[in-house]
Amino acid sequence: MKNIRFYEADKYKDQDYIKVEDMIYKTIEQKVEVSGNYAFTQCEDDILVSKLLKLDEWERGSGEFLEEFMIVKYQGRMYYREIKNIGTDEDIVFEDEDDDSEEPNYIYVTSIVYEPEPEFGENEPSDGFVSQYPLEDILDEFYIYCYDSYDKENALDKENSYIEFASDNIEDIRKVLTMIGKHVYNKEDGEYVNLIIE
Repeated sequence: MKNIRFYEADKYKDQDYIKVEDMIYKTIEQKVEVSGNYAFTQCEDDILVSKLLKLDEWERGSGEFLEEFMIVKYQGRMYYREIKNIGTDEDIVFEDEDDDSEEPNYIYVTSIVYEPEPEFGENEPSDGFVSQYPLEDILDEFYIYCYDSYDKENALDKENSYIEFASDNIEDIRKVLTMIGKHVYNKEDGEYVNLIIE
């Protein structure tokens, strides 16, 4: 990743986003609606997600809307993964949205645009997706998650890649923004791969 800049997405002009400081917005985490009968939210417990992904009990859903999902029941709760995204960067574990009376979950978001570097194992600039690395290492380093993959922007722009980061802790978003203007890549060091930010 080089030439990393802040991306002022058009959606940040909507009333759903409140600018809290330069390059950082606050919004309510949105439910993922599969149909009028199902509402999912991303499972944010990383330890639980890790356990769930290792389970062998995942089964294909049935019915008009759930047939596109793998489903597992764990400790009395249902969890879902979109079949088309399994094994990709978009492989997210969802859970049933809790009672609507629950307080909204506020999160902080920011977006970046950058030039990918295939020579470091990243996607080609013309690819309509963002490669897993170094993105996955960035998420781990800064305790953040991807909130919007900007599919349209990534498909149309043949030189740059776009991604939105989110966290319920504004400090995490401030820290990830320290990448602006820097060169970020993975470097092999023996058996290890290190995230380099310079």
